[in-house]
Amino acid sequence: MKQLRTCLAAKLVAVLLVLAAGVGGFWSTVFILYQWDTLWLGTNYYTSNDYYQDVSNRAVQVRELARLLQYREWQDTLPYLDQRRLDMLVEALDAEQTNFRFAIRRNDTGTLIYTNVEGTAPLEECVHAVEQDTVIPALNADASGRDYFVWNGEKDYYLLYVVLEDETEQLITPDDAALAAQYGYTFNGYNWNYDQTRDSRITQSELVLEYGVTDPLTVHDEFWDSYLDYQQYARYLPTLAIMALVLDILTVGGLVFLLRAVGWQKGQPRPVRGWLEHIPLDVLLFGAFWAIILLLNAGDSIAYGMNVTSLTSDLLGGMCCISLAIGGCVLILSVTLATRIKTGTVWTNNLSYLILRTLFRGFRAAALSLPITGRVIVLFLLYLVGCLLSTYSILLTLLYQGFVLWCLCRWTLQWDRLRRGTARIVGGNPDFKIDTHHMYHDLARHAGQLNDLGTAISTAVEQRIQSERFKAELITNVSHDLKTPLTSIINYVDLLKKQEIQNPKALEYLDVLERKSQRLKKLTEDLVEASKASTGTLPVHLERLGMVQLLQQALGEFEEKFIASGLTLVPSFPEEEAYIMADGRHLWRVLDNLLSNCNKYALEGTRIYLDIYREAGQVFLSVKNISRQPLNIPAQRLMERFVRGEESRSTEGSGLGLSIARSLTELQGGEFRLDIDGDLFKATLSFSEVLEGQPRFQLSDQKA
Repeated sequence: MKQLRTCLAAKLVAVLLVLAAGVGGFWSTVFILYQWDTLWLGTNYYTSNDYYQDVSNRAVQVRELARLLQYREWQDTLPYLDQRRLDMLVEALDAEQTNFRFAIRRNDTGTLIYTNVEGTAPLEECVHAVEQDTVIPALNADASGRDYFVWNGEKDYYLLYVVLEDETEQLITPDDAALAAQYGYTFNGYNWNYDQTRDSRITQSELVLEYGVTDPLTVHDEFWDSYLDYQQYARYLPTLAIMALVLDILTVGGLVFLLRAVGWQKGQPRPVRGWLEHIPLDVLLFGAFWAIILLLNAGDSIAYGMNVTSLTSDLLGGMCCISLAIGGCVLILSVTLATRIKTGTVWTNNLSYLILRTLFRGFRAAALSLPITGRVIVLFLLYLVGCLLSTYSILLTLLYQGFVLWCLCRWTLQWDRLRRGTARIVGGNPDFKIDTHHMYHDLARHAGQLNDLGTAISTAVEQRIQSERFKAELITNVSHDLKTPLTSIINYVDLLKKQEIQNPKALEYLDVLERKSQRLKKLTEDLVEASKASTGTLPVHLERLGMVQLLQQALGEFEEKFIASGLTLVPSFPEEEAYIMADGRHLWRVLDNLLSNCNKYALEGTRIYLDIYREAGQVFLSVKNISRQPLNIPAQRLMERFVRGEESRSTEGSGLGLSIARSLTELQGGEFRLDIDGDLFKATLSFSEVLEGQPRFQLSDQKA
């Protein structure tokens, strides 16, 4: 099927089949429908459609004859033209001219008025079947009989003179309205109107028409010709019906195939437009419409040929040619419309659409060139103009105001979409894109800027992450590369110290070398640990720990160092143990860094305050001391890597202790906060408190 719909020969065969079968099926179907009663209901000529049509035409003549006879009875004589028409009807309905038989009787008395039946035989014995009809004659005249009007110049209206049965005349003025009504007259202020149905002088009577057609036929008239035609086509009418059905099926099948195949070409994955689809659709429809009109006007002979007794070969040829031309126009429209639907160009490839789009774009460009305040003013003025124009109709007012309300609601929904999209971008999803489809220009422009901002933020974050990852990898790699030669240096220094060296300067140099190598080793380890802690690659094993007990153990190791540095500890612990969920090894390193920081940078002779307290379900550890050097940097800056409180760098600190402490605390789910007030240094740790009844141990390998 796919190969067949791209075959040009198959499409041409389908076109020829649709045109040929379509024309033949159309006319044969029209003829079958015209003779449907003969095909399905007719048993002989006297029950066929042709018979009833001819009878109906003759019945019209009989009705006209009955009216003219009644008018002549009322008025004694008829006008010349009516009399001529009466004579023509009498001649046309004569028994020697037609097989049609009729009788006109009065309905009230049954009196025979006129008939074309010869002799005294009843009508039922002369025709196949008697049909009846009734008619009420009406006099079509301004005045009855010999009544007449006379102009009255003084009164400026007509006087009415009624001629009575005794040939006397009676004057009737507008004041005699009741008397005038008896004779069927009413005054309109200027003249008189006559209604014969209200004239007391005329006796209204209903006429009964009886008519039928002789059986057998004896006169060569239209019934004779119809009977001969019936004898001819009645035999092949069923065959013609089957042929019409077959042709219609072939037409529909060919048309369905053609509509499905148009637009497809070999080597193309989807339907494509042809040369016909480049013509605007409305121009094509306009041309096809007038072409069909001209073809129908040229086919007047077809309509005339349907009423003649026989169809000539020239007439049949003209019918076929015009039918093929009209069918070709319809087929071209169907094929191009199907192709346009498949390619999605039904609306866009229209001359009117192109003109309106050009005008709209020009108006839009002119409007957008104005500042936003100017656009608001223009829209408001357009709204006022629309209100003024719509005030002429309540329906227009409702429609216009409804349209304005729809525009406002649409703007509101788009603004809400913009607001929610902004919230998602700001809320941590910079990759989210606000849909600008069918959005107002200003809102779409703002949404596009927000989308670009989200992309820029996402790019910056990605670059920052890559930079941090690169620095962490660089530190890790450099630290790893330093470990091997540093270990060798430390080992060789240790070996040299075990040798018997007499030179005191050499021994002093070895002490300096050992001290510096150990510091370098510590710095390398801090670098690796800081890098792992900041990137979240350190494993975390959470368990239920007592904060007081862990701090007391840490203070035991620093007690002698604090005494040597002239520092006094001032602890403040709760009476009951404060339990938290933390990694003992990492929390120990945090406490070690904080206490080491106090030992290095606290002012000699001052006190170090250590407080553990509970508050709002949290356990807090506070470390406070007075700095030896002026703290001239912000607290946030102090927690960055390689930053120390004193800028002279005279101490042996690496500037990584607080950064490592914060990273390790956050890695365990805690919070690390640093406050500086003058020379007062305060570090605070907080963890969620674990109450009694909660699990005493929880193991978790956590990696960010």
